[in-house]
Amino acid sequence: MIKYTNEELTNNIIKMLKNKLKKDYSKGNFKRDAHAKCIGLLKAKFVVDSDICEKYQVGIFEPKKEYPAFIRISNSNPKILSDKFKDFRGFSIKLLGIEGEKCMDDEKYTQDFLLISNEIMPIGTWRLFHDAIYYNSKSMPFIFIFKLLMQHKMSPIIRSLKNMKNDTSPLDIKYFSTTPYRFGDEVVKYCIVPKSKYKSKLPKKLTHRYLTKNMQVHLNNFEAVFDFMVQFRTDKSSMPINDASVKWDENKSPFIKLGEIRIPKQKFETKQRFEMSEIMSFSPGHSLLAHRPIGDINEGRMKIYKEMSKFRNKMNNKHVFEPNEEYFNKIK
Repeated sequence: MIKYTNEELTNNIIKMLKNKLKKDYSKGNFKRDAHAKCIGLLKAKFVVDSDICEKYQVGIFEPKKEYPAFIRISNSNPKILSDKFKDFRGFSIKLLGIEGEKCMDDEKYTQDFLLISNEIMPIGTWRLFHDAIYYNSKSMPFIFIFKLLMQHKMSPIIRSLKNMKNDTSPLDIKYFSTTPYRFGDEVVKYCIVPKSKYKSKLPKKLTHRYLTKNMQVHLNNFEAVFDFMVQFRTDKSSMPINDASVKWDENKSPFIKLGEIRIPKQKFETKQRFEMSEIMSFSPGHSLLAHRPIGDINEGRMKIYKEMSKFRNKMNNKHVFEPNEEYFNKIK
């Protein structure tokens, strides 16, 4: 078996993804290679707890500090499918007005948090992630499945497939970072937990955009609230950095609340919001050094997200858009 470096794997993934998008969108209007369907782009406020413990006052986490934020909520499938299909949801947060040293040179004053509605990343190593794309592109998924079986890596995928569902609303469910990040000198994973009083119901007939509709009904009448929580890595042997398919044990390290995400009532079903969601870029690399992403997967994602965002927007004759606080205040 050829031993590729992580950098070589990343470069191969970028080439394969670009070729796939060129094939899938040969007529134009290129979408993301994952989380293609935007359910909604929301305006929000990220509020750090007033009584946050001193040892947790790291990076953005200053007591009572408030940040305006954009949130892109999506289905995880790489294709634009009906909401009738069971799926995971993505919850990408972009905090604005962030000061301090950043991970990426060309990144503006933002801090991104990327989460999904699954506790783990089913394909949890960078090599396996590469191989999944490679063998799928060659129409040989059976070889990849054989590799998973040989490495005893099928069970996380099976568990995750069982967890895919028709959610009542993206505002009703938990989300997880799945990959680790620095928290000063510590290592953490993130989680957000819904705290809204209002809960949506599944419609009798699931429609193509029922998730968007349910979110809009929620935000027509009530705000949505999530607790923002961190889980510290307390056991190196059972809490690996380079295998995102392993769930960190909450009995060994419970999640700790550090703040809230408050999504006020708003009308987000607008052409402007959905157009903005297509040109906006989210990445683990949009981060302060205090919260920098770590591990093979995050290192690869930083390069891939940057390259694929530029590629997608170039093919659409657009420019990558990074909003600021002034734009946040103007957008309806």
